[in-house]
Amino acid sequence: MESCDIYIKGVKYQDSSWLSNPDVLLSLVYVNLSEISSFYFVSLALNMAQVYNVSLKQSNYDSMVLYIKGVKYKREEFLKLKELQRLIRDIKEQLTYIDGLSFGSIEVRCAKTYFDRELGVKK
Repeated sequence: MESCDIYIKGVKYQDSSWLSNPDVLLSLVYVNLSEISSFYFVSLALNMAQVYNVSLKQSNYDSMVLYIKGVKYKREEFLKLKELQRLIRDIKEQLTYIDGLSFGSIEVRCAKTYFDRELGVKK
């Protein structure tokens, strides 16, 4: 079984790392990523973390993380290095079209899972 997920870290939208209504941003990201040829994904989610400083007794917010789950690129879930580099470049390019969006790193996690029977292991 193969799987691929993408994590875009350090996301800020209009200089904010906390959104009351993330629907606008998620919609913009969805539309722009859908422009990438042969790129498909199952779901798109945004995680916003709250950080509480005990000594100051106040909350502030860290940057957001955008999750893209169930990724397929050129019909593959386990990507070769060249395809991976091209996909990251295309994602960065598409995200630059969203006014007010900034982000740090893009992490792509591709994995292959083997079951015992596929490895010839008998129980």
